[in-house]
Amino acid sequence: MQRKRWYAIQTYAGSELRLKHQLEERVRNLGWERQFEPLHTGEDEEFFFVPVEEVVTSRSGRGRASEYRVPYDYDLLASSNERIQRGDLIARRPPTHLARAVEVVEVESLWRVVVETLTHAEIEYLIPQEKGLRRDVRVGERTRPGLPLTVDSDEQYVVEDRGQIAARERVKRISLRHEGGSEETRIIPEAYLHPRVRVGAALNEGEEIEREHKIYARASGLVKVKEYKDKREVSVQRIERRRLIPGYVFTKMGLDEEEMFELIRGLERSARFVGSKTRPVPIEGPEILFVQRKAGLVETPQTEAKAPRVELEFEVGEVIQIVEGPFADFTGEVREIDKESEEAVVMVKIFGRETPVRISFDGIEKV
Repeated sequence: MQRKRWYAIQTYAGSELRLKHQLEERVRNLGWERQFEPLHTGEDEEFFFVPVEEVVTSRSGRGRASEYRVPYDYDLLASSNERIQRGDLIARRPPTHLARAVEVVEVESLWRVVVETLTHAEIEYLIPQEKGLRRDVRVGERTRPGLPLTVDSDEQYVVEDRGQIAARERVKRISLRHEGGSEETRIIPEAYLHPRVRVGAALNEGEEIEREHKIYARASGLVKVKEYKDKREVSVQRIERRRLIPGYVFTKMGLDEEEMFELIRGLERSARFVGSKTRPVPIEGPEILFVQRKAGLVETPQTEAKAPRVELEFEVGEVIQIVEGPFADFTGEVREIDKESEEAVVMVKIFGRETPVRISFDGIEKV
């Protein structure tokens, strides 16, 4: 068996994971496992590696974050910067039970429309369902002063402030009479109203009047929570796995040249080893250090904690050296500077191809 060395296999960008799967399968079918260095990048043992990084974006599958309006009477079960999976429970409002016996006097069907103003205050409109809402009264739609909410443009139900529709739901206004003659009114969403609540019904103390509310995540990602006066706003930001070096799959192996070409023969039509057409060339130096760091085989250097603000010592077009993260020891040209996020976009040449890399100011030094 030859000494194991690192090699790069080049393919079409976007085909890396498919090629990796094919290579893993071929190695096991040929019984060559002992000629490869196993990589433990997750729970499974692998022989091939595609360097990726996780990037949190504000986009969901449709191009924007999934947002949830969570009133303060809900128990919030998710917290900021926590990972969440689609279908996980975000918030819960427990069922409501009567504190004393009542008689249901009246049940009125209404629309509840909530408008969030530019200052994040909320204005609630309760509209009889027989009025009918305009088609453009939908969650997320922008509002303007003077916008009618009903089909007949009733002046009682006109938006007074600029903002957007935060909620639209069918509700019931329930009038309850207590034994002593006092009355109270409750607004309950139709979806959560207990079936026993109807006009003339006598309800005993402790009976459930409103069922449990639950809010589930419609997408997977990273949770962000913002607190406002009338509500909490929970967003789930998508976590993208981006390839750091598009078009490359890496492995550490001890095959001879004939076996190496047999390994990739008949797979992705563009798959080839980095090197000459007839001789694969092992990867060495800072390029392989990058791969080892991303695979967790070599510790990634970190700079000491610094002040929040970083004074810039470089400018666009200048060549700098990266001193932090998986690209440490590489040099590159600064293409963009984002002062607000304190990051720079640096063009790093790896395997003869320039790749844009976003690096914090702390991880960059003048050459």
